[in-house]
Amino acid sequence: MRKRTFVLRKEGMPDAVVWNPWDKKAKALPDLGDEDYKTMLCIDSAATETPIVLKPFEEWRGRQELSTVSSSYCSGQLDPQKVLQGFS
Repeated sequence: MRKRTFVLRKEGMPDAVVWNPWDKKAKALPDLGDEDYKTMLCIDSAATETPIVLKPFEEWRGRQELSTVSSSYCSGQLDPQKVLQGFS
C-alpha cells in the first residue's frame, strides 16, 4: 500500500474536523457507495471551539486547501511542524 501524507492549509478557521459517515449515513449519501465509507475520510476546516459570529454587514472569509506531499514525509525527511503549520 502506498503511503500518502495530506496537508491541510486553512485561513480564517482555527480548527479541523476529521470524520467518516460510517455505514448508516453512507447509505443515505447518493454519491457514496454503501461500502465506500470503509476507505474514506473527510477532513474539513472549521470554527468549532469558538464559533464565528457576525454582526449585520460584517464580512468573514475562510478557505482551505487540501493537498498531498511526497511520501518521503513518512520516512522522516520532512519536518512535521512545517507540514502541519499551514499558512504562516
